[in-house]
Amino acid sequence: MTALLREPLLHFAVASLIVFAGHAVWSRYASSPEDTIVVTAAELERMAALYAAEAGSLPNAADMQAMVTDHVRDVALAREARRLGLHIGDTVVDRRLAQKMTFLVSDLAEITPPTEEELRAWHTRHAHRFQIPARFTFDHIYFSADRKRQPGAQAAAETLQRLTQDSSADWTALGDPFMLSRAYGELPLRETVRLFGEPFAGALSRLPANGKWSGPVQSAFGYHLVRLKQKADAQLPPFEDVRATVEKDWQDAQRRKDNAEAIARIVERYDVVIEGADDR
Repeated sequence: MTALLREPLLHFAVASLIVFAGHAVWSRYASSPEDTIVVTAAELERMAALYAAEAGSLPNAADMQAMVTDHVRDVALAREARRLGLHIGDTVVDRRLAQKMTFLVSDLAEITPPTEEELRAWHTRHAHRFQIPARFTFDHIYFSADRKRQPGAQAAAETLQRLTQDSSADWTALGDPFMLSRAYGELPLRETVRLFGEPFAGALSRLPANGKWSGPVQSAFGYHLVRLKQKADAQLPPFEDVRATVEKDWQDAQRRKDNAEAIARIVERYDVVIEGADDR
């Protein structure tokens, strides 16, 4: 038996069988790629990276085996589902594929850098995107609209008269409790609208910034006496100060435009038939 194992002819025959078998397996896989699930080195690295990000440590052999098993199972089930046609007419699958195609189109798009003239023209044409909004610095005294003993508007008017006669009165002790702040510094117009409502912000923009109490001003909460200390109108910064922001805005708009055109070209390849449309 020992001599037989040492026989070169036997070695040649075994080697030939191995090569033949390997070729048969490779041919089967090559001719039927759907029957082969290849877990690439890149996928293994991705699995390990995801595990490390979640667990805070690198996976051991058992962890990797479990992840590979799950991956193979998912791929096998997905392929079997496609073989059975389960993906056909599935809105979720269609949307996911459309989303992935959109990402692919976006990744392939190459944007030519804009010229300085194009950026300056963009800065002028879309000035509202780069404006510093109007800002308000003010104090306010709140009067609830749900007052039972005295209407809020009336209470606010009487309190204003008191403050006019005695400017040294402690205004922080007046009015009703308020859930937000009683004083604001350089509050942007959009934030003012969000907190108090558009009518309040509009009234505030019309008040003089003289540091004197005015009102009553109505808001989404009730009524307010307002002491406007400072008001800064909206202004457009010089191009040089916001050049980086302008360029990013231009690139984002150009990318959306290029993506829309690329997707439109894809859609144009298809004939669209709407059943029943000709009968109307």
